[in-house]
Amino acid sequence: MRERRKYRRFQQWNKAIINSASGGQGVLPRCPVDAMAWDLSLGGARIQCEEPFPVGAVVRLHLELVRSREFIGVDAAVRWARWNEEQRVHEFGVEFQDCTESTLQAIIRNLYHDAEAKDKEAPPAAEAAKSALERSGRP
Repeated sequence: MRERRKYRRFQQWNKAIINSASGGQGVLPRCPVDAMAWDLSLGGARIQCEEPFPVGAVVRLHLELVRSREFIGVDAAVRWARWNEEQRVHEFGVEFQDCTESTLQAIIRNLYHDAEAKDKEAPPAAEAAKSALERSGRP
């Protein structure tokens, strides 16, 4: 089966707060909701929390990026949702919506920055991510 994702996923846990939600079919939980983001990429993430969010909902996420120690806010659309029986949490995949350049740069720094690097040049992976963004037409 061919991977449909545009961007590489990184398996790191990032603290998240879902500050608001709208749309979708079904009942939306009362916000804010504490959550964890997993499988972070330039295009989205997998979210785990104690509350279910319906497919189609748009959520306002505040993420604490674990590697770069930055905080970002981003709107994201829920693309899929399920109950994870093994971990006993709700999880759902989100696609980031209308990210600003500064938000994308923060995500790039978090995902591609080598904390041990002595030189200040961007690693080749970061340059590849920037090129992918330019090709995709994202701001």
